[in-house]
Amino acid sequence: MAINSNAPKPRIPKATRITSVEQLLPTARDMVSKEASHMYEGVLVNKGTKVLFVNDPTADQLVVESLTIAMRERGANVTTINLEGFPGLKDPVDMLDNMFSNNWYPDWVWDAAKQTDVLLITAFIKEAHTPHPELPKNIFVDNLEMTADLMVSEYEKFPPEIRDKIDEVAWENLENCTKVKWTDLEGTDINISPTAEEWAKATRRHKERTGRPYMHGHLMLPAPCEVMSGVFVTSSITFGGPIPRTTFTIEKGKAVKVEGGGKYGDRVRESFTKYANLHKSKCPGPGVNWMTTIGICTHPKAQRSPFFDELAGSARVYAWTFGHRRSGVLHSSIGEGMMSPNYKMIRHMDTYFNTVVTDKGPVVKDGRLTALDDPRVRKVAEKYGDPDKLLTEIWIPAVSGVNA
Repeated sequence: MAINSNAPKPRIPKATRITSVEQLLPTARDMVSKEASHMYEGVLVNKGTKVLFVNDPTADQLVVESLTIAMRERGANVTTINLEGFPGLKDPVDMLDNMFSNNWYPDWVWDAAKQTDVLLITAFIKEAHTPHPELPKNIFVDNLEMTADLMVSEYEKFPPEIRDKIDEVAWENLENCTKVKWTDLEGTDINISPTAEEWAKATRRHKERTGRPYMHGHLMLPAPCEVMSGVFVTSSITFGGPIPRTTFTIEKGKAVKVEGGGKYGDRVRESFTKYANLHKSKCPGPGVNWMTTIGICTHPKAQRSPFFDELAGSARVYAWTFGHRRSGVLHSSIGEGMMSPNYKMIRHMDTYFNTVVTDKGPVVKDGRLTALDDPRVRKVAEKYGDPDKLLTEIWIPAVSGVNA
């Protein structure tokens, strides 16, 4: 594949190599002294707050230690459970299957979680995709998905008010649209026609939780959507890493053919055949080949860690997956079937140079979220500094055959 002339040139800011807790403490103190904002890692703690870290040695221990110190300075009671983790694990496909799908905490971890006020998960698991005992509604639960260099990047310093205004403006061209054309410079080319019923289903949970029809930082199109067809192409597993380019043929909302992908493609094709008759999900019909997530991410200062390839286990996942939060990235998934009470099949993937146009207007153009250039967003950004700098993406990934 020749380099595409429409693709922006790769860039990544120089990262700080963190070697001591002291380098992180100023950021840690700020993160634990303010109210949490969705898809930011901070959470307010006060005297007497009971905090539980579920940790493993392959997560970045400097992150855990710095936050623990900062919380205890504010009078919080902090307990850490250390699990075995994933030493030496680097293969993206094995990380996806062994860490994401099959990594379930023992019951006693969830019993401990019920006794706390704040549950922060640094041992890799996606709480949203993990069937587990119901926790009291007053417990704050969050995945803490960052490495030390990402903790001191521009991401955490970016004002949530700007990000939230970006979301509000971008949502205008998404909400209740009836036609979507989605392309990407790797080859994705999909047409979607969501129904009013599918929109209602997609937004109901968010309205119940927050009063808004969308989730900050992660604007969702309805999926599964039965009027969806075309080709989905990716070379990135969100919770794993880079893979050979993989092409999915989509018909009526389902992947009916998988080409390429190397080991990943083989594993996906095998699962589609093995679980073709499975109907233990919220999808319209059987199988684990439904397209179940289409999320447009909105934070211009999100980036991947340049130290990704030096890491293993949980830290390696976080170093890679943090980049999917960047504005203009589309975060998608195929699957979402339960193989057993503790094994969920769902495969999250990312595309980086998307163009998304709905019948209400453009949302993304060649990887740039159009809301970043909206006067209303720029007006909010002016309260915090130079809008040109604040609304410029800090990172543009290098994708083989597209811009590298």
